[in-house]
Amino acid sequence: MDSQSSTHSAGTASTAAGSADQRHTEERHGGPPKDHAVILLHGLCGSHLEMGSIPKQLKKAGCTVIPLNIDNYSASLTNPRVSPDWEAWCAVVESRVARLKEEFRTVSLCGLSMGATLALAVAARSKELLSVVLLSPVLQYDGWSVPWYWKLLTVVYDMGIRNWSYKESEPYGIKNYEMRRRVAAALEKDGVAAVGAASIPARHLRAALRMIAFVRQSLPLVRTDTLIIHSIDDETASPRNAELIQQQINAEVRKVVWLGDCYHIITVDNEREIVTNETVMFIKRSIEIHGNEMSRKYLGHSSPLKDRRG
Repeated sequence: MDSQSSTHSAGTASTAAGSADQRHTEERHGGPPKDHAVILLHGLCGSHLEMGSIPKQLKKAGCTVIPLNIDNYSASLTNPRVSPDWEAWCAVVESRVARLKEEFRTVSLCGLSMGATLALAVAARSKELLSVVLLSPVLQYDGWSVPWYWKLLTVVYDMGIRNWSYKESEPYGIKNYEMRRRVAAALEKDGVAAVGAASIPARHLRAALRMIAFVRQSLPLVRTDTLIIHSIDDETASPRNAELIQQQINAEVRKVVWLGDCYHIITVDNEREIVTNETVMFIKRSIEIHGNEMSRKYLGHSSPLKDRRG
């Protein structure tokens, strides 16, 4: 009789201790852990207009969406007289990931254009991510509309001539004629539209090129689940960009989706619904594969399951 009472008391004490620990955790983090957060990274000197319907559909899928604005990267926070540091861009994203990991079980990145390259840079430096979605990633400006003198601009910059900007021009990354017409009107009126800013300061381009150099060397360090969506007719970054990423990253779960009826800004062009659906499905599948209960330690040391769909 005494033994049974003792066992019951110990169990009650253990349960109470567990409840206390849970309450302490919830008080410290503002409640029980939420499931999944997705940080959105728009293009260089752009805005979150570029992300199209992706934020809305991610929210419908149960994800918390974090549109991240970054000093001297986002259009609204850009100072053309300041020379930005790409590592500072990464630090902002990494800091937000670390804070979100205290509140959410898992965190993903979804980036467009240079935002995709930024996501790769963070993925190469961090083990905290569940997955990354790369939309029109840029490792080289080698698309069919890039002017022949493009590479000379870095020479001009390194010679000390830095108070200039690279102006966006037709086709503005969009194949759809009606959308392109509206974008051109918005750029003329407001200086920013769904394709980003009307022009990009030289200092920001130089910082982006330095980040590209880091990413190209660091691709083997990327081990998180990776989805790449790229147009075969991308006028800014050729399909070779996506192929290089697919070949050199060490993620066991990797998938490439090729598009045939759009240009660079795939989130608002003719195949935008495919882009949105593939993004949401990939993130949901990644959550299902790895489970919502994985801890930060498990994220850092486990090997992802292989994607066998080809």
